[in-house]
Amino acid sequence: MKKNNVFSRLLFLVLIGSIPAYSQVKDPAAELAVIFAVSFIIFVIATLMYIIGVMNANVDPMANLYYKIKNYIIPPPSEVAVDVGHVYDDIKELDNRIPPWFNYLFGLTVVFAFVYLIDYHVVGMSKLSADEYMDEIVAANLQKKIMLASGGTVNENALVALKDAESLKDGDENFHKFCISCHGPQAGGIIGPNLTDQYWIHGGGIKNVYTTIKKGVPGKGMISWELVFSQKQIQNLGSYVLSLQGTNPPGGKAPDGQLYVEPVATAKDSVQKKSL
Repeated sequence: MKKNNVFSRLLFLVLIGSIPAYSQVKDPAAELAVIFAVSFIIFVIATLMYIIGVMNANVDPMANLYYKIKNYIIPPPSEVAVDVGHVYDDIKELDNRIPPWFNYLFGLTVVFAFVYLIDYHVVGMSKLSADEYMDEIVAANLQKKIMLASGGTVNENALVALKDAESLKDGDENFHKFCISCHGPQAGGIIGPNLTDQYWIHGGGIKNVYTTIKKGVPGKGMISWELVFSQKQIQNLGSYVLSLQGTNPPGGKAPDGQLYVEPVATAKDSVQKKSL
């Protein structure tokens, strides 16, 4: 009967201690209040159960408590069971105490739990798992953009304007998806300049257009696209823009910048391109 009583008490404590695990408290302050409240209730119940137990055994509660604490902190020279002086039906009651190393380990877990509570829930020096997860999501998205930007690399020192249908189609799609808000659906210019004439603010030709798209023009509101497009996509987009030269859409903006004339390739340049 006594063993069943002890088991029921332990089960009761476990059920109470599991309340925070089942609570769906979202506010950290409310969660901390629940933890403290449940811990206090467990402490009070455990203390009352201990006092009632020692009183039923006709033992001085304070003296027995002092003995327990002393025996817990300062282990006896031997782990041999101590005779506590109680005899029931010619059976001696022995104090088969827990090994000291186990008690010390339990004490360390209590200290760790307290430090963890202060660190994560009170001071907030360390991040909770939910915050770490969000940081990992941000890092993963950035890594995805970097991987996208690094895919389809080209030799930027030997850029040429592409004229094949597939490349121009890719440039056309990206232009109408990302560029028409500033340059218009026919590249005649809205906020940004007209891209269909031969006047360029930052230089014409595939290399200059490629660099402008890649680095952007932050001072005039054009962002850098190197983390959005791969190098190949930037080359396709620049090639599509250059394919619009001379289309002169209706309502286009007046020329802006300087007239750009493509330099004539020399025989030396042709040899260098072949060597590349």
